[in-house]
Amino acid sequence: MKMKCLYVAVAAAVLSLAACRSSKDAVSVNDLDGEWNVVEIQGQAVQDESQPFIGFDAQDGRVYGYTGCNRLMGALTLSKPNKIELGQMASTLMACPDMETERLMLNALASVKSLKCSGKTLVLYGADKEPVMLLQKRFEVVPLSSLKGDWRVVSLYGAALPEGMETVPALNFDVTANRVTGNSGCNRLSGAINHDGADENSISFGNVASTRMACPDMDTENQVLSALNSVRSYGLLDNGRLALMSEGGTIVLELERSK
Repeated sequence: MKMKCLYVAVAAAVLSLAACRSSKDAVSVNDLDGEWNVVEIQGQAVQDESQPFIGFDAQDGRVYGYTGCNRLMGALTLSKPNKIELGQMASTLMACPDMETERLMLNALASVKSLKCSGKTLVLYGADKEPVMLLQKRFEVVPLSSLKGDWRVVSLYGAALPEGMETVPALNFDVTANRVTGNSGCNRLSGAINHDGADENSISFGNVASTRMACPDMDTENQVLSALNSVRSYGLLDNGRLALMSEGGTIVLELERSK
């Protein structure tokens, strides 16, 4: 389905945030910053496989996210203690078969008045002090050095790899030499690791090249190479797996440490 390059304004919302440690404390930027999966809206579990999320970037004054269909973006202002203003929220205008999760998410965001956080969980409350949205930390930001070593690919674009593969795609990260090597399921590959020191979890791969051996099934290989070229960030998931994400936060590769 074709995405229109248009944006629509969504009603601005003001979120009055209760502090994470106590009601007397100001909201900690460190507590809020980062990306959060939307796991429950108005008491209903979110079962969207595309996993909606919300991201807060207080330093740059922006909020962004994904509704399961469209991208969200807008300005974020920490106006006074325990208050945050989301103004001029906008969304892409892609039409999807099921827009219900997006509708619920936008309505809930517009009604939020307060927040409580505990560890990796955020709860957003409405004016009646009833919970309207439950969020859980999407991933842990870890140093680039934590990627060092061998990893095997366990999923591509959210789908598990085909069973019975003779050669499972795998990657090795040499963070000292800034090189990635490995195999894509058929051919050997190598490329450069690029990391922006100003953006803690940024990563991309440049000049990725592979050998040219022909195999009976090249679909997985083509997807691995396509995914690598689209990677812009990374994070460590709760299950210990490494998520490599494209621009906008979509997980395109999920990796597990080789034993």
